[in-house]
Amino acid sequence: MKVKSFLSTILFLLLTECAIAQAVIVFTEQRYDFGEVQENLGVVTHNFKFRNTGNEPLVISKVRTSCGCTVPEYSEEPIAPGDTGHVKITFNPSGRPGKFSKSINVYTNTVPERTILRIIGDVVQDTFVPDMQYAYRIGDIALKSLHISMSKIVKGRITEDSLEVVNVGSAPLVPRAVNVPKHIAVTFTPDTLAKGEVGIMRVAYNPDAVDDWGYRRDEFNIVGTVSENTPAGDAHYNTITVSGVLQEDFDAYTAEQLEQAPILVVGRQAVDFKVIEGTKKVKREIYVVNAGYSPLEIHKIRTDGGVINAYVKKNKIKPGQSTIMVIEIDPMRARSNTLLSDIFIVSNDPSNPSQAIRITAELK
Repeated sequence: MKVKSFLSTILFLLLTECAIAQAVIVFTEQRYDFGEVQENLGVVTHNFKFRNTGNEPLVISKVRTSCGCTVPEYSEEPIAPGDTGHVKITFNPSGRPGKFSKSINVYTNTVPERTILRIIGDVVQDTFVPDMQYAYRIGDIALKSLHISMSKIVKGRITEDSLEVVNVGSAPLVPRAVNVPKHIAVTFTPDTLAKGEVGIMRVAYNPDAVDDWGYRRDEFNIVGTVSENTPAGDAHYNTITVSGVLQEDFDAYTAEQLEQAPILVVGRQAVDFKVIEGTKKVKREIYVVNAGYSPLEIHKIRTDGGVINAYVKKNKIKPGQSTIMVIEIDPMRARSNTLLSDIFIVSNDPSNPSQAIRITAELK
């Protein structure tokens, strides 16, 4: 009898432990009302935020929606206990007039496995229809684009660009920029947009305030508020991206400076590692030569992803001299068996300020 009682106790403790060790998903809300959605102003989005209140990592295995008009995005990495994640839902109202109610099924490693979210609203014909070029929507703000391409961003001076914004809501709106990088300034003119009013979002980029060269992509969020401190609704955040190539002011060079400029020459325009077996890092070396008449400065070497690493043994090369560039592949970081990528060397060579080297390999 004592043995049976002992085994029962052990079984009870094991079952209790299994019951306690689990992930628990808790959403801040499981239902969101978009209210009136203008049919011709593009998609609307909402972020359902959650926290893992359990004591095991939480994993979202899949998210299924009841309609192709509703597209989910979600945190794909495991959410540690106490951390937060999101399920972002994008709804396309085009061709769907009238009231709507869409369910979103979130499947996780919790008990129960499925959590149901729901979005509702009423798709209506626009009371104010701006130029249909304003295809993007952030809350009650409509824009022509969510991306600003500045192309060339020259060191030593501020580069500016702008986007038009429209208030498509029913009340005056104060657009604001949040989470703005320190080297970017964002202003809106006018400060407050009346219903149906078109304004300008100006973006000023100071390349000297960031230690970087070559292609760069930054982002910030904008939100519409009905006053200086009161968000409109749940403050629909969305991302504005800013991209460009940071380089020296070669336009200011005189003819003599261009004639005497450095010239970057690499030993090989393409490096094929052929077949790499195993998980050990593999290195190759190539020459980098200054074929010009003034010192060559290598500002940056940009690689795609964490699989490839590259560096030069000297960043400053005198005329007629060379250095070695080391290229290293880490097979442990590769996500496929075929590697096809580029390395970009950013320098003060005005004829080719960003030079590419193609890297290929087969991993086994």
